[in-house]
Amino acid sequence: QPGPPLAWLALAAVQPRLRRRERHRRMGALLVLLARLLADAPRADAARPLPTQVRRAFFSNTSSPRPLRSGFDYPRYDARLHDGDEVQLETVHQSWLSVTLDPGIMLEGRHVVLKASSGKYCGTMPGDLEGKFVCNHLEPPLTAWLKFVQAKSLGGKRSSATALRVLHMGNWCTDWPSGWKCNSTRRTEWGHFWLVNAGNGKLAVLGSRSDRFCADKGPRGMVCGHRSLDNSTLFEAVTDTPLRFGVVHAQDRHRAATFVVHRKSLDSPEVALLCKDQGYFLAADGPRGEVSCSSREPWTFWSARVDWWDMTSTTLQSPLTRLYLEASSFSLDIKVKADNQEGSGWALWKVFLIGGFEQLRPMIRGVNLGNWFLLEKWMAPKLFHNSSSDMPFKDKCSAIDEHGLMQELGPTEGRRRMEEHWATWINEDDIIWLSRRGINAVRVPFGYWMTYPTPPFVFGQLKYLKLLFQWCERHSIAILLDFHGLKGSQTANPTSGNCGACGQSQCGTTNIRFLEEKRTNLMVIDTLTTEFSQSPAYLGFSVANEVASTADSKQVMAFYEEAYNIIRRKNKDALIVFFATFNPSSYPFPNFRNVAQDVHIYFGMGFGGAPSVDQQHNLVKAKQAVHGLNWPVLVGEWSLGGSGHPKLPPGPAEMEHFLLQFARMQIEAWETHCVGWFYWSYKTMYPNSTWNFRDMCVAGWLPGCSPGGLNYSTAEWWNASSCSYDYLKDGCSSSSKSQPAWLRSLLLVPLLLAAAGAAAAAVATLATARPSWALQCLDSVRAAATLVSQVSIIAAAAELKATWLLRLQGWQRMCDEVLADGTRIHVTQVSRV
Repeated sequence: QPGPPLAWLALAAVQPRLRRRERHRRMGALLVLLARLLADAPRADAARPLPTQVRRAFFSNTSSPRPLRSGFDYPRYDARLHDGDEVQLETVHQSWLSVTLDPGIMLEGRHVVLKASSGKYCGTMPGDLEGKFVCNHLEPPLTAWLKFVQAKSLGGKRSSATALRVLHMGNWCTDWPSGWKCNSTRRTEWGHFWLVNAGNGKLAVLGSRSDRFCADKGPRGMVCGHRSLDNSTLFEAVTDTPLRFGVVHAQDRHRAATFVVHRKSLDSPEVALLCKDQGYFLAADGPRGEVSCSSREPWTFWSARVDWWDMTSTTLQSPLTRLYLEASSFSLDIKVKADNQEGSGWALWKVFLIGGFEQLRPMIRGVNLGNWFLLEKWMAPKLFHNSSSDMPFKDKCSAIDEHGLMQELGPTEGRRRMEEHWATWINEDDIIWLSRRGINAVRVPFGYWMTYPTPPFVFGQLKYLKLLFQWCERHSIAILLDFHGLKGSQTANPTSGNCGACGQSQCGTTNIRFLEEKRTNLMVIDTLTTEFSQSPAYLGFSVANEVASTADSKQVMAFYEEAYNIIRRKNKDALIVFFATFNPSSYPFPNFRNVAQDVHIYFGMGFGGAPSVDQQHNLVKAKQAVHGLNWPVLVGEWSLGGSGHPKLPPGPAEMEHFLLQFARMQIEAWETHCVGWFYWSYKTMYPNSTWNFRDMCVAGWLPGCSPGGLNYSTAEWWNASSCSYDYLKDGCSSSSKSQPAWLRSLLLVPLLLAAAGAAAAAVATLATARPSWALQCLDSVRAAATLVSQVSIIAAAAELKATWLLRLQGWQRMCDEVLADGTRIHVTQVSRV
């Protein structure tokens, strides 16, 4: 406020040497300033957190918010592979990538010496033609080294059977009843063994002849006759190279291994997968493409998502061999290898995302500044009148949209009319008003002519957009730029501002040519993000509003990807929004993050007909529309209206109750399952419309609009309890609802009057005792007591003004002002007042 600071006035008013008239003048100024501050001070939500404040947090199936919120629903299938993601990999066989300690897998192809529990090494004796295998060597002789070779399954055994071959002579070992003999030149039926993990770094060997465990029998050698494990059946595998954790695919879901994604940049296909429980990275460096958890440093794979509508699948390719990881059929091999050349079929992996880092921003609570930079005829019909007669154009094909209007007006009248409109439709007072009512963001629809106007459009909008950023920076409001009118039109209707005939066949051709004008549209995005992406008020960019479903889906996705790259280069934290047509959240973009899917929900307009009077029924429908998507959901447009008119039950009292509950129901759905919402729209040219946020707010039908009504819950939704957004039930408890204004006012008055009484008593005591030090400031103390009592009355009046005057003004407008069709609202609607 202009004038002397409050603290200066307070100190100056009690100075003992002032003349009485000057002291009273200063006290009067102080009183006026205090009353003004009490009456006009923003509500507590002025300190609301802004959605431009981004933080990063880890979510999983145990830490995800409840109820589940789109984009934060864990676990789920999602092949995004962001840095820090914890994933499991499912094969086309519906089996799972698993890390195994099976010795048959870990030792395959290795050179191994078996060390008995006695501490002696096992092997054949040099020169022994019989090849008897005994464990009596203090040091491993050359004839003790075996090569473990995978063998095919026999007798119904799994394919993990192993054959043992002595490296020195090349002979194969066989399980004879009298003991092992390693003198066969070929593998026989009894020459297959199964290695069993016995724990604590030990293994046991099961012979194929009798399905019994092999034991160290001293001079008799290795004999397979034990039905169970004991100390003599336990061996240690001594290898020439460190053991590796084998990687197989298993049908048991509980055996699925968890991998932590290491990825330096989303713009690169390079990823590394850390085997979480083993602490080693997945590597494909075996001689035949064997995959293991064996690398201490990140081992790079190239990831690539499939090129159709499947955001769950990916391939992993070895950069060294250019071969893809695959899981063969169980009948062939359970091991995972990098030996697929096609990158399809068995080389496809479904990624099961069980945890990951997400970008969090406070709940977006906003309004659309519709009809400012892109005119919509139904919102401001008078702007579409003929300049000569101030009447609508007679030709139905004239001035269908803003392009048609500017064509009819011509450049001179068009510029005059638009300059007047741009300068008056939204001003700083509107932003201040919004900031005091819990709104923390605005969505700003605009057309391509904001930066590259072609006739008949006129230049001049950009300076007002710059002003808006200045206002929003001053008053803590975030701005989402909404590309509402792409050149060539993306919607085929007048909301794009340049749709040609806009679906009216008698008027000519309807435009859906925005992809043909891709270069210009991308230039618009580049220009505006260059201008505003560093502003503290910049929230992000909505790329294309309400794209028509007749557009080419693949080309639309390609356009989205180019637009995304432009926006992201300018600001790494900007929120980038794509409309729900073609469900872009299900498309396998390679590098998207910090994105949201935009949905527009109007009951009665393509959303299951008119709303029910049963708000719980409406709530179920609303939640279903925004829940379960792969990306976070932003409700870019909603209102209390439907098909242009409110859907109301009969009777004024029922109407008020319905709209109040209808608003709470929708906001409950959006704030429970989405990252935010924008009401359409802030204002319309005609009053009392359910499309007019300001009028609905003044009437008290929206949260945060009347001090005695319901306030918004916390904006930090990730810390909120599950009942925080139950607006139909007033939140988690009745305490979430603020006290009525009249009660706060009545409580405030006696408190301040009690303070004034105490001050008066002190003055009376000082007047009786009359100490010399008090005589100098007695008048000031008496004036201060008077001031306190006056302030109490002013404060109570200010509170009542803030509560009831707005309410009365809202009802008075609904009584007095004229609707767009020229009819007046029924006086019975204000009978209660």
